[in-house]
Amino acid sequence: MKLKISLKLGLDFTMTVLFLLSLAYPFTGNLPHELLGAALLVCFILHNLLNAGWYKGLLRGNYNARRTVLTLVNLLLLLVMIGLALSSILLSRKVFSFLQLEGSWAARRWHPFFAYWGFLLSAIHLGLHGGLFMPLIQRLAPAWTVWPGRIAAWAAAFYGIYALFYWKVFSHLGITSFVHIPRGRALFSFLAGHLAILFLAAAGAHLFINWLSAPKAVSGENTHA
Repeated sequence: MKLKISLKLGLDFTMTVLFLLSLAYPFTGNLPHELLGAALLVCFILHNLLNAGWYKGLLRGNYNARRTVLTLVNLLLLLVMIGLALSSILLSRKVFSFLQLEGSWAARRWHPFFAYWGFLLSAIHLGLHGGLFMPLIQRLAPAWTVWPGRIAAWAAAFYGIYALFYWKVFSHLGITSFVHIPRGRALFSFLAGHLAILFLAAAGAHLFINWLSAPKAVSGENTHA
C-alpha cells in the first residue's frame, strides 16, 4: 500500500513538472514540446490505471458535498485531458507523424484551451487531494519552519494572482490559437509565474474542500457535509 501511495505521489509530481514545461512551448520549441506532451500523456494513463478503483466505485455509496465536488473535478479533468491528447495528436509533426494526420485549424485553436484548463484543473485536483501530502510535509518539515512556510505561502499566492493577469491566463481559458508571452521575458520567469498560479489554485481548492468538510453548526448541533 505504501509503495502504491509513493508511486502516486511521484507520478503527481512528475505530471506537475511536465505540465509546467509543456506550457512553455514558445521557449522550448516544437520537438521538446511534443516529447513533453507525450510523456505527460503516458503519466496520465498510468495515473488512471493506478486509480482504476475510483471509477469502479462511482455508482456506489452516497454523494455528499465533498464527494460531489471531487467527482465533478475529476470527470472534468478527464474530459479535458482527453481533448488535450486528441488535439496534440492531430497537431503533432514529429512524435505522432507516423499517423499521417494533418493538424486542423480547429485543433490548433482548441489545444491552448485544453492545455490551460487541464493545467488549472490538475492544480485544483492536487489541492482537493492535499490531505495525502500534508502528513508527508508535516513529517519532513521541522517545527521552526511553520511561520516562514506560511509567509512564503501567502507570498506565492499573491504572486500567483499577479501572474494570472500578467501572463493573461484568463484569455487562454477561451478558444484561441496563441499563447501570450510578454516581450523580453525568460523561461524562468514563465515557469515561476505559472508555478505560483498552480500553487494559488491548489491552495484555494484545499482550503475550500476543508471548509466544505468541516463540521457546520446548525440549530445548535454539529453536522458533517
